[in-house]
Amino acid sequence: MNDTSAAPASIPNVAVLGGGVMGSTIVTALRTAGWASSQITVAEKDSGRAAQLRESHGVIVTTTAFEAVEGADVVVVAVKPQDAAAVLEEIKPLVTPRHLILTVAAGLPASFYEARLGDGVRVVRAMPNTPAIVARGATAIAKGANATDADIQFVGAMLRATGLVVVVDEEQIDAVIAVSGSGPAYFFAMVEALTEAGVAQGLDRVLATQLAAQTFVGAAHLLQHSGETPKTLRERVSSPGGTTLAALKAMEDAGLQGVISAGAAAAARRSKEMAAELG
Repeated sequence: MNDTSAAPASIPNVAVLGGGVMGSTIVTALRTAGWASSQITVAEKDSGRAAQLRESHGVIVTTTAFEAVEGADVVVVAVKPQDAAAVLEEIKPLVTPRHLILTVAAGLPASFYEARLGDGVRVVRAMPNTPAIVARGATAIAKGANATDADIQFVGAMLRATGLVVVVDEEQIDAVIAVSGSGPAYFFAMVEALTEAGVAQGLDRVLATQLAAQTFVGAAHLLQHSGETPKTLRERVSSPGGTTLAALKAMEDAGLQGVISAGAAAAARRSKEMAAELG
């Protein structure tokens, strides 16, 4: 993992194509990292979202990707994967090797952008997750064929306000999607399941949800700050003959490890399928 904490030496103009959840999160990260509102242009067709972006961040908002990219040095592609090809066709006349293309669209490899935007285009692929909205995200970034180490450092500085940023090889992005990209949904599903278990044992639903959510948050915080492995921390809670060990044994017998592995494998497989379908 490379260090991506250094701030950019200079602050270029950024075009964010798509003002949805991830696009607006990128805008928030840029503003936190020191970008002026006048240096950020967002392409967003939805008038409601456009107004919200102007009100919240004071950024420039246009209705077309072409307008947003004019005058930009960095282009963030934050549209839905199925819309990416059309957006790239629109901006292709403006894009040169001096531009840095950052994509946060799932399932599309850097080669997808390189093939459509021309020789020498510099692409960095990012796989964020939704907790980036509250600055607790986990984002992996990877270089395309023409991107440089300096580009990776720059993107890391752009995104550091969203949470953890790590550098991986692009071949690892599907695995990242399986673990952290789709991972928040696994967490929500587990909170739902634990909440239902609490209700079945007589707890009020709101209380059960609060207890389940805080327990996961607290356990994650303990894991991150204790320096111990998950196995060590699990064993410390699992007293011989106690309630926790009985619960874990029942979960193992029900196939907990197999269920998690199957889900992660399905996510990685679907990412590869999306690349094939859209590419």
